[in-house]
Amino acid sequence: MIVLDLNIAAEDGAARGIWTDTFGLLFTYGILIPALVTGLIIVAMVSGRGEKAEDDEIRERWARKRPPSSS
Repeated sequence: MIVLDLNIAAEDGAARGIWTDTFGLLFTYGILIPALVTGLIIVAMVSGRGEKAEDDEIRERWARKRPPSSS
């Protein structure tokens, strides 16, 4: 009786597209979101490196304008 009920439930779920939903969720949470997060981390790293290069350039300009210290 229980096996029959599970079989009916499986057929009912298949008719409603449960497998399509399952694969869609697996794709979304298993592939799409990790790829998006990885991309955002890479963008942040590249942006940070660019800002560091600009900061270093500004620091060098200011270091040349300072008079030498007397110590």
